[in-house]
Amino acid sequence: MGELVGLLPAAGRGSRLGPVPCSKEIMPLGFHPVPEGGSALWRPVTAIEGHLRALRAAGATRAVIVIGETKADLVRYIGDGEAYGLAVAYVYQRHLRGMPFALDLARPWVRDATVLFAMPDTIIAPQETLALLAQGHRQTPADVTLGLFRTDAPHKFGMVALNGAGKVIGFVDKPARSALEFMWGAAVWSPRFTAFLHDYLATLPATGPECVLSDVFAAALEAGLRIEAVPLHGAAYHDIGTPEDFQAVVLSLALRHTPAP
Repeated sequence: MGELVGLLPAAGRGSRLGPVPCSKEIMPLGFHPVPEGGSALWRPVTAIEGHLRALRAAGATRAVIVIGETKADLVRYIGDGEAYGLAVAYVYQRHLRGMPFALDLARPWVRDATVLFAMPDTIIAPQETLALLAQGHRQTPADVTLGLFRTDAPHKFGMVALNGAGKVIGFVDKPARSALEFMWGAAVWSPRFTAFLHDYLATLPATGPECVLSDVFAAALEAGLRIEAVPLHGAAYHDIGTPEDFQAVVLSLALRHTPAP
């Protein structure tokens, strides 16, 4: 496996949350104590900072964040990544055509690297989960390794069909009902998939149904690319893209970090 580079798509407007005062990726979800100078100082908890720290823990030294026209506050907050032990670069998406097109914009900077992908408007815990996923990818000759999380809300996620041996055989995006148990929430992929993504998107018409990343995974599987899955038992995945989910994460963090009286 070559150099590991983080890839975080943050170009979306976050319209599901309504009129919020800043980008959802840096909305404070709560505060946590950080030891400093013999005492504990309280620092904000934000979704994207958790992913940047997880990328560094997984062995990445660089990360590319895809932003849109409303995300200047994210650049100001994260800066060059020095605070997280990463060199952070930003790629600008002028026309919002969906996540796969946003990821493809980073191709000139990641084409020869192994990509560790996560969505920065989510919380994945514990922090070493992405490192476990990267380790799983190193142990197989897969083109794509998916991190799977068990869910009882298939209508919110990209669901993954597995055969009896645990091999990936298909994808269903946000089904109203499903007997499938696992959704994918993070991924590691090779330069071969980065090239496949670019070529696949070039075949799509400019006007048509929105392409989601599960569609590209399904097309790659059909084309003969090797897609493996790592069930991340014991790990938790939380979306913060809706008010209900955001509130649930805030409550969970508050209960975890608020000092007892």
